[in-house]
Amino acid sequence: MEIIEITGFRTGLDESGVNFLDPKDAFDTMQNAFIYRQVLQSRKGFVRFANRLDDETRVMGIFENILPSQERELLVISKEFLYRYNTTTDEFDQIPFNARILALDPSFNFGIVGNEEYVSGTTYLTKTGAQRFVFTGMGMQVAPLTGGQDNSAVYFYDGTSVGDFFCALDNPDTQEPAASIGDVVRAVAVLFFGERLNLFVPTCVPSSGQVTYNQGVLFSGIRDSGGNGDKFNVPGSGLIQFDTPDLMKMAKILGDVIIAEFENSNWALEKTRDAFNPYFPRKIPSVLGIDAPFSAVQWNYEIKGLGKTGATTTDGRQALRFDNKIPFFTQDTIDAEQFDLTYGGFDRINGQFLWAYRNTLSNLADITQNETLVYNYEEKTWSIYDWRFSCFGQTIQGISLAWDDIDEANNPAWARWDETEEVWNKIGQTTAEYKTLAGDNYGFVYEINQDFDDYFVNISAITQAPNAIVTIDPSAFQIGDRVRFSNVSGMTQINELIGTVLAATDTTITMDINTTNFSAYVSGGSVSKTIAFQIKTIPINPWREAGRMIIVSHVEFLLATHGEGFFVDIFMDEEDTPFKTAFVASPSNTTKKRVWVEVEVNQEADFISLVLRNESVGNQMKLTSIRIHCEAGLETNP
Repeated sequence: MEIIEITGFRTGLDESGVNFLDPKDAFDTMQNAFIYRQVLQSRKGFVRFANRLDDETRVMGIFENILPSQERELLVISKEFLYRYNTTTDEFDQIPFNARILALDPSFNFGIVGNEEYVSGTTYLTKTGAQRFVFTGMGMQVAPLTGGQDNSAVYFYDGTSVGDFFCALDNPDTQEPAASIGDVVRAVAVLFFGERLNLFVPTCVPSSGQVTYNQGVLFSGIRDSGGNGDKFNVPGSGLIQFDTPDLMKMAKILGDVIIAEFENSNWALEKTRDAFNPYFPRKIPSVLGIDAPFSAVQWNYEIKGLGKTGATTTDGRQALRFDNKIPFFTQDTIDAEQFDLTYGGFDRINGQFLWAYRNTLSNLADITQNETLVYNYEEKTWSIYDWRFSCFGQTIQGISLAWDDIDEANNPAWARWDETEEVWNKIGQTTAEYKTLAGDNYGFVYEINQDFDDYFVNISAITQAPNAIVTIDPSAFQIGDRVRFSNVSGMTQINELIGTVLAATDTTITMDINTTNFSAYVSGGSVSKTIAFQIKTIPINPWREAGRMIIVSHVEFLLATHGEGFFVDIFMDEEDTPFKTAFVASPSNTTKKRVWVEVEVNQEADFISLVLRNESVGNQMKLTSIRIHCEAGLETNP
């Protein structure tokens, strides 16, 4: 009897009597699962970060603004307003427009209409070193105009209010570009680089009429005590147009250069020593570019992004495809008509690139994302999460609770230390820890990598009815979500039941659970969306090329004892129905960190496949190794 082992401790093909399958190649599909440091695990859940944004519209950008004091502000931009996270109240405070704008139009907002019209922003200090955050987007409407002044949709936040960067009444140092370029209206992206403000793909209004410089970058003068960093018509400022008819989609800083991503190519914008001609554009050898502007993600000395015909990565020297394992994914799976919705992010805790996208089969009524493509750059593995996020960001801000605050009054899951899904010594202690955030289409911001199931929310009422109506705090459940109930008082029969959402509003969900004969609801409880973890191995038979079948005696799983178990379905010859299903869970009477759990098989087949699944894995499952005990069988049928 031989052993085929899918293991995290050893990878590659071993010829010494034991066959090892590299875990990054052993799995055909991974849903809500990933490999990190050679351990297969289910993803954690996400929970609400602070309150819902006041205007309840789509989150279009999440930013960290670094202040002159080196403190950090968390800023969030919706379709209508800018918000700042208040560390004292644990809430997002809406930032008002300045008095000039409000006097002209008290109801003014950014007025973004398209869900794909995301916002770009950058920290930029004034000539005196005072706080400023500059932001813009192609979907933002221009600020109201005061007679004789210019106006634009390039905004700035000064710590108090939002003003128009190119309005001299709001920003006295500003100066528009030369008349041949035209007054600035907006841009796709804004970056502070080379001591200058840089606007990529700017839209301007020269005398000939409004024009968008699709291959251009507009740059200011060098920031100095005279305010030249706010001026776009002083010596050292100007407009560079890349020598290509290709359309620029996005720009990101990569070390000492800016990488400009085009539809079919990649370019580097390098600094020069000439203060009057500060940049030199250089084309990077490329195989293709990107199509979704905000799919570009910078991390680990590379920028990755998605095009309709593939995913590319560049380090400034060359641009290559890195999706050889999923070469047709962007072409076949992402909705081509809504490709610009795709938004990239990075989860530094798990070493993952994240791309929220709309699947071609999405049934969401709102035109927004319904899945996330995940790439672990250390393990070179791919997986799919069922996240419905609009954008990503990060912060070190967060709540910091005193011990007496950690009780069921704040969160029903904290009622008992031995029942909560959270790590007990981590509850509430999040200040100064890096967190990956995500926004959604409904004005909610979430923190990922949390020990919860998704959309965890408190319950205030449950009806006794054939289809129970559950009253909840505002949330973003959708029809078809599978949800689990916990810690309900009175109607205890519903606790730990899993049901499907039949109808949903912001504050109610209608369930396929008949509660007519349940006890009356009294108080408390929570409901959360289950996490559907599933992986499928490749068909396994090391004697296939020799024309022999495989006989599997049993399969062993090396499982972490502090995590959840899972069901394993065992298939032969890729049939639709498994010939065996078993539950794999570690024994409770052990002090070991990992234990081997055995499942008997005793089956001969052309090849064997394993499907591991669990519907609710807020408490992570961690699997280090799979051992398949097998031997060569009879000759295969001709």
